[in-house]
Amino acid sequence: MDSVQTHLMGLPNHAASHQLRMNAMRDVLDAHGERADCDNVLMIPVAAHFQNTGIPLACAIDMALSQVEAMNADFAGTNADIGEWIDQQPGLWPNISNGESCIQFCLATMNHPAGFGLAEGDYAVTLDQTNGDNDPAWSGYLNFWVRTIGGGTLGYSPLGGSGNGDGVTVDPSYFGTVSCGGNTVSPPFHLGRTTTHEVGHYMSLDHPWGGGGCASTDGIADTPVTDGPQFGCPSGQNIVNCTQPILWPTYMEYCDDACLFMFSAGQVAQMDAYAEANLQGMLNNSATTCQEAACIGFDMSVTFQHESCTGDDGAVHATPQGGTGPYSYSLQGAGGSATGVWSGLEAGTYTLVVEDANMCPFEETVVLIREEANVQLGWVQHEYCSDGAGSLEVLDQEPSALEFSLDGLTWQATGLFENLHAGTYVVQVRNDAGCSGQVETTLLNQSDLSVQLKGRGVSCDWVDNGQITVKAFGAQPPVTFVLNGGEDVVVGTASEGLFEGLSVGTHTVEVIDSEGCAFGDEVSLGLDYSLVGEDCPCALFVPNAFSPDRDGLNEALQVVSSCPVTKFRLEILDRWGRVVFRSEDPDQAWNGAAYGSVGEGDSYVPADVYAYRISYRWGVEGNQGLEPLVQTGTVTVIR
Repeated sequence: MDSVQTHLMGLPNHAASHQLRMNAMRDVLDAHGERADCDNVLMIPVAAHFQNTGIPLACAIDMALSQVEAMNADFAGTNADIGEWIDQQPGLWPNISNGESCIQFCLATMNHPAGFGLAEGDYAVTLDQTNGDNDPAWSGYLNFWVRTIGGGTLGYSPLGGSGNGDGVTVDPSYFGTVSCGGNTVSPPFHLGRTTTHEVGHYMSLDHPWGGGGCASTDGIADTPVTDGPQFGCPSGQNIVNCTQPILWPTYMEYCDDACLFMFSAGQVAQMDAYAEANLQGMLNNSATTCQEAACIGFDMSVTFQHESCTGDDGAVHATPQGGTGPYSYSLQGAGGSATGVWSGLEAGTYTLVVEDANMCPFEETVVLIREEANVQLGWVQHEYCSDGAGSLEVLDQEPSALEFSLDGLTWQATGLFENLHAGTYVVQVRNDAGCSGQVETTLLNQSDLSVQLKGRGVSCDWVDNGQITVKAFGAQPPVTFVLNGGEDVVVGTASEGLFEGLSVGTHTVEVIDSEGCAFGDEVSLGLDYSLVGEDCPCALFVPNAFSPDRDGLNEALQVVSSCPVTKFRLEILDRWGRVVFRSEDPDQAWNGAAYGSVGEGDSYVPADVYAYRISYRWGVEGNQGLEPLVQTGTVTVIR
């Protein structure tokens, strides 16, 4: 490509026309940026011209079709190996996305140029009827010039084609994916990516290394700068030769076909913009040269109505969007229709098939369901203290008659059910047409009973001493108090229950009086060190002597607490009241060093009896005892 482009730029007027095409592409790119989706396929007709290859026509057609198929998958991002990109991208290129181009290609079949012996319906494939890399008779086509190149060159293309009879040139050993007619497509360039690469050039894409060196660029924002091409198959490799990991899987690199499987989003945006701005002759030509292009834009708007509870009233409506009339309509299971409208349908799965005058097909599966019966809960009467006088009624909103049942066995003509106890009920409904539905509701056991719950949190790390106090009002004794579904039960004539020794967590409490009136609720207990008391024997242990004589035994005074403490402060005083040690860290031990020289190793208190004073609060920061505590005593230093 570089050599071809250098040659072309030296031709009269080519540089100016090339710049105009690039400017037009940038105008389109600035106007719409990267596409979110392809609502307008950019169809480009293709012609393949085999020159002095000796390949027979049938094989040449198979090669051309396989190349177009491979290229369509590569451009649309539907290639079979796109999973390689999906697997490797997050780790190697986390900020780069692949693109799905709006450009698609067809091997032309209609309205061929005269003089090449091609009839309507023949593929645009010629043998030995063209020479070189340009033929004005084939303007409006993307031409593949297939001939032996030699010299290690796989193919080449202009950088930004014109559509006026030009195209890309590919050696037959690297064209398409089919080996036939004495020609073998040669690995590792046997997957059609050589032509994909060259068509990328034709659509204005440069190599990622641009002119070469880390100061050069291809002008695409999301292709990292690289100083030269990559070769072989660097699968899984993070290769940096400038500042960022090289995007070696892009079709615009030189790697083996098996390691090329994506265009970047920026590359796709530029190609799409180039085609829109500069290849309108091709795009317009596709409507008359590509048989499948006649079907572009043909679609159907399909609406449907599910079968109601009454039955046999489902409907499907098919309305053409584009295409050429007249249209033929068929709904599998319901027959044909002159208007695309079917009514009186049952629930089921239907296949809609529509064909326009160009024999363009449309097919869609429509699933109609039977809607549930339209019923709703009318009212509920809860029972009072287990008197069994609850009731409920379900109202029928359907035009057809419904039956009602609570157990699915006994059915009645009305939705009224009486003499019910508290509980959850599911009312089932049905009609003769097979429609069904249900309404669920809960009846309560109501009463004048009210309950007050009070919890006291756990104030120990190792002892469960939480409490829940329960007071019942308006209850008829005896009253039963139940904890956690029966873990603890208190029964008595009193209206108060007490549960002790409880752990941190959520506890359920139930209260039931003699009339069957019931109450249930949950109480959550947490840690609360503000409640440290006699039932939580927290204590500080302070040794009464230690011997800092470096024999490895009993070398320091260490205060040990049985519960967490905050606001800790320890002071050691000699017999004259002077502070010889002070610490606010409960984990810091005193090794007998004099205050102010700890760690210096040159000043220690003599053997004697010393007083200590400790102030602290039980608990942890934000959840500690309300009152500060003070502990005093003496400790003997033995030397």
